[in-house]
Amino acid sequence: MKKKIVFLLLILCIALMSVGCKNNDGDQLLLEGTEAYDKGDYEAAAEKFEAAKEAGISDKHSMSDLYSCLGNTYMKLDNMDKAFEYYQAALEEDSEDVRNYTNLAIAYRQNGDNESAKKLYLQAIVIDPDYPELNSSLGTLYLFEGNTDEAIKYFDKAIKLDPDLAVAYGNGALAYAMNDDFETAEKYLNLAREKGYANADQIAEMIEKEKAQ
Repeated sequence: MKKKIVFLLLILCIALMSVGCKNNDGDQLLLEGTEAYDKGDYEAAAEKFEAAKEAGISDKHSMSDLYSCLGNTYMKLDNMDKAFEYYQAALEEDSEDVRNYTNLAIAYRQNGDNESAKKLYLQAIVIDPDYPELNSSLGTLYLFEGNTDEAIKYFDKAIKLDPDLAVAYGNGALAYAMNDDFETAEKYLNLAREKGYANADQIAEMIEKEKAQ
């Protein structure tokens, strides 16, 4: 009987070792995928992330994060079907993480479906109303709709939460200009430039058009 117990324990240990190796393999593939993504090699990143999904990952990582990595990679590869598939999987895996809502919303925005994006942003902001980038993204959607009052509200809140969020200053500048508050628009545009907003020149041109109207 003792030999049988020892034998069963040995089998169990071997099984656990196998699972551990599988998870470690998946973790290593996830790391390699992240490194490839950071280098801009998105084809290699997709291959590594897909392999990590098949191998399985340990409890040190979440499947939600892995799905998000896959979604981000396929977005870079302009494979929107795959991006949507994995962003949706990430959201289903963890519906409490606002990043999963925002990632899927960004995909909808890039696909021209602003209404679906806004619904996701509004769901996310209930979960985390103090997420600066989320407030800025909502402001941008309201700006696209021409609802400048709501846009300004969210841009100002984003800036209050993160005074270095350049995009909120840039898009906020346009929202104020569309509201005929050119003094605040210029102030926000200058701050956007100081903080390195890449689209400051385009915003400046749009503000000049608003002044000319």
